[in-house]
Amino acid sequence: MNTITGKREGVPNLQDLLDAVPPDRTIACLPTHESLILHDGEKELGSIPLDGVVDVSLLVDSSIQRRYPIGRSMLLGPLVLLFPKKTVRETYRICIEWKEPKGEYHFTYIRIARRIMADHMLNAVKKSLAPEVRRELAQKASEVKERIVVSGKEQHQRPAETSPLITCGHCGMEFRKTDLPPGGKCPVCGKPLNIDGG
Repeated sequence: MNTITGKREGVPNLQDLLDAVPPDRTIACLPTHESLILHDGEKELGSIPLDGVVDVSLLVDSSIQRRYPIGRSMLLGPLVLLFPKKTVRETYRICIEWKEPKGEYHFTYIRIARRIMADHMLNAVKKSLAPEVRRELAQKASEVKERIVVSGKEQHQRPAETSPLITCGHCGMEFRKTDLPPGGKCPVCGKPLNIDGG
């Protein structure tokens, strides 16, 4: 562990992983009954335990950039300084303050490009902190696990079913095996069918 920065060497911090995501990619914050999973569309970046979340807030990082275009400066001369071209850049961050089970506090900032997406993510995270929502998510998770176990058992018990259809390898027509004429020849092209191969 580096005593100056407080970081463990070789182990990436969750915020470092979030900062490494390109600005054009949106980070999703997916609530489960146990944690908030942070995902960038390709891989899971990390998770924050819901029991440790202390506060969630929205930060607005807006900036105004002033430019003095050449065309304006030629037209207005020194008055261009009074009428700059302004560009407003709005960016937002969700700030999640949380505590690890070991007792360490962390601030995780999730960068979001649009206001509506930021509001939606903030509301989703706050909603996931409610006890009734967590109970509902836990119930759904247990139902899904039960379905997976039951479907896994059914898959092991089912015998291999053969298809009632047969396709002619020469002309590509498909027929029911019960409708084939005697002799095992295709009614369309007249060539023999491979009835055993299906």
